[in-house]
Amino acid sequence: MATKGQAVASESHVAQAARDGLSYGNAADAIVAGVLVAAAESPSVFLGPFQMLVAGAGAGIRAVDGRVRQPGLGVPRPRGLLAGEQVPPQARVGVPALPAALAWVLGSLGSATQLRVAGAAIERVRARSVERARVLEAFARRGAVAFTEDAVVGELTAVAGRAARGLLTREDLSSVRPVIVSHDDGALEPSGVLTVPWRGDARHDASFTHVVAAVDARGLVAIACYEAPLDGLTFPALGLVAPAFAVPVMRGEPRARPGEPCPAAAPIALRAHRGTADVAFGIAEAADAEISLDAVIHALVGTITIAAALAEAQTGRPVAVLRGEDSAKALASG
Repeated sequence: MATKGQAVASESHVAQAARDGLSYGNAADAIVAGVLVAAAESPSVFLGPFQMLVAGAGAGIRAVDGRVRQPGLGVPRPRGLLAGEQVPPQARVGVPALPAALAWVLGSLGSATQLRVAGAAIERVRARSVERARVLEAFARRGAVAFTEDAVVGELTAVAGRAARGLLTREDLSSVRPVIVSHDDGALEPSGVLTVPWRGDARHDASFTHVVAAVDARGLVAIACYEAPLDGLTFPALGLVAPAFAVPVMRGEPRARPGEPCPAAAPIALRAHRGTADVAFGIAEAADAEISLDAVIHALVGTITIAAALAEAQTGRPVAVLRGEDSAKALASG
C-alpha cells in the first residue's frame, strides 16, 4: 500500500516509467511517460492506436480516442485492388493519432512538461535507434506538431503514400486529432463501470495489446492501452514500424471513409461514482482479452474485491490500480 499513488503495466519497463512519472507529475503524466517508454522500446507503438479512460481530480470522466485513422484525405479514390490480388503492406498503413492523443493528455490533464515526461523514453531509445530517438526528441520538444513537419511527413508519405501503392497523404497527417468523450455517471453501466464508448459489440484481437494504469495522490485515476505488434511496414529513416490497421480500397466495393477510426482492441475499464474513480483495470496480451474484461465487469456486480473479480479473467494479463480514501494499490499478474 502507498499514500502517494501507484502505477502498474503489463510491461515491466512501462510500469517503472509510469511509477517514476508519479514522482514528478500526476496520473496522466505517468500514463504518457509509460507509453513513450514503450514507443522507445518497440518501433511499432508510435504509429499504432492509443485509448485511455480517466476520472477524478477535476478531470471529470473522459475517454480519449487515439486510434489509427483511415487514410486518404484530400485525394481522389484510387482505382482499388482486384479481388484475390495481394494487398501491399503500404495499403494497410493508417494515420497515427497516438502522438496527438498523448499531447492532448499532457496539455489538458498533465502537470509536467513534455520534455520531463519524455525524459526516460529519450534516454532509453538512444541505445536502440538513432532514427527513432530523433522522432521522440522532436515530439518531446514540439508535441504532435513534429508529425506534421517535412522530415517526418516526407518519409511517411514516401513509403506509404500513393506513389508507393499506399493511401497516406499529407492532409491525413496534418489534420488528425484525438476524439475526447466526456461522461457523467448516468452513462455508466449499473455497476458504475465505464469502457470506451466506441467499443461496440465486435471484439478484436488483443494479442499485442498492452495496458498501463495509474492513480495519483489527488485521486486522478487513468488507464490506457496501446499496441506493440511485431510486424508492419518499416520506415527506416524514422526507426518506426506501422502496424496494419487501415482497410485497403478494393475495386467495386465501398471505400472506408478517410478519417474514420480503425477498429482496435480496448480491454480497459474503470469504475466511478460522482466523477470519482476507485478502480481501473484491463487485460493485456490475449486474443480474447475483451471477453475476459467482460467477465471481470460482470463479476464486479456481485464480488466484493477487485482481486476476486480479476480472477474471472481466463486469459491474458490482468492489470489494475485501486484508490482508497488515503491509500492506493497496484495489481498485476505475472
